Amino acid sequence: MEWLYDLKWGSFTPTHIVSLLLTVCMGVGLHFLLKNRRQSVQIPVLLLLSLIGPISLVYDFVVWGPSGSYLEYLPLHMCAYNAILTPILVITKNRFLGNLVPLFSVGAILALLFNSIQAEYSLFSMVFLMYYLSHSMGSIIPFLMFSLGHIKTHPKYILPCVGATMGIYTVSHIANLIINEILKAENVLSSSGELIQVNYMFSVHPQGNPLLQIFWNIIPFGYFYMFCAIPIAALYFLGMNLPSILKKKTWEA
Repeated sequence: MEWLYDLKWGSFTPTHIVSLLLTVCMGVGLHFLLKNRRQSVQIPVLLLLSLIGPISLVYDFVVWGPSGSYLEYLPLHMCAYNAILTPILVITKNRFLGNLVPLFSVGAILALLFNSIQAEYSLFSMVFLMYYLSHSMGSIIPFLMFSLGHIKTHPKYILPCVGATMGIYTVSHIANLIINEILKAENVLSSSGELIQVNYMFSVHPQGNPLLQIFWNIIPFGYFYMFCAIPIAALYFLGMNLPSILKKKTWEA
């Protein structure tokens, strides 16, 4: 049975695919488990699960920071923003966050799908557990807030949410430029002797992500290449709000 402890997560291997199916099953299972419960039960359960994200951020910062630079593990990735905002959403039920966080959760979904950087993690390692559970809960909980009726979409939030996302992306890019200059000036090296450079929200380059590589092929310039995602984000928000738009048109007719 020792081979089990050496089993890697893999990338689109049977193990990886099973883990994706498990994430879907967890989401569906939680919905049916909680849908007939009172809010006094639903909210504490969702809040407890949402805390896995922030705990994972602290874990990465404390465990991996000393081996290179703590600047590598600042919460400036989309998944990190998602991890921080999800508990706030659960507590406040803020409608703007309720419309914004599901977009950020797409980052968590993509991190689970295109996991080439993390593919070598052992299934029995704490690293895998923190990464997998935090991204799974980050994918599931924002949508459970909708399915359980705590948050409703509204078309008026489409443009503000797209604008807020671009604003946060810009902040992360500026942080990339500043931090990378600091790391370069201080000659901060990894354990393999390479210069450490950060790439929060992948604003500098796609970093091997096949989906982002498509955007890069269209606009091969750091920061600007992610503008290709704006119409996709707009369509995503439009899809989220389609039921309420159709309902309004039916009511007006």
